Amino acid sequence: MVANQSLIWEQQEIVRLLKGAPGTQYQEADETGQAQIRAWVKNLLSTSEITVDFVKADGTQRSMRCTLDSNKIPPAPVRAIVIGSSTANPDGLDTLGESKPYKPRKEPDPHSVRVFDTEKNEWRSFRFDRLQKITAQLDFTAK
Repeated sequence: MVANQSLIWEQQEIVRLLKGAPGTQYQEADETGQAQIRAWVKNLLSTSEITVDFVKADGTQRSMRCTLDSNKIPPAPVRAIVIGSSTANPDGLDTLGESKPYKPRKEPDPHSVRVFDTEKNEWRSFRFDRLQKITAQLDFTAK
């Protein structure tokens, strides 16, 4: 059903474009405007917690409280290598002497951003072209 909901959302987007109906500010912006929106959102994320409302890949609506502020993200757990362990030998070989496959990282998609979900305490991402609303609290008090 998830794939079906995604297909429905994509069909709705195609119909919207064919009808010439307006989309989100990001969708309607040229490349320079999209870059400005991405930079603005990333700047907000780097200094505060914001709430983003967006359409997930399966077509459902999601509201997420998130940040990129390092002061609000807990440190990653340290992974220890146990020498002599059957699962983590220092030479990178498993107990049968076979090397584990290397999985390269994907190139980052400029139209999405990876953020820390402060309510789930996990890393998540959203696409700028599916962004519906941003809610941020501005603090004008002197510190």
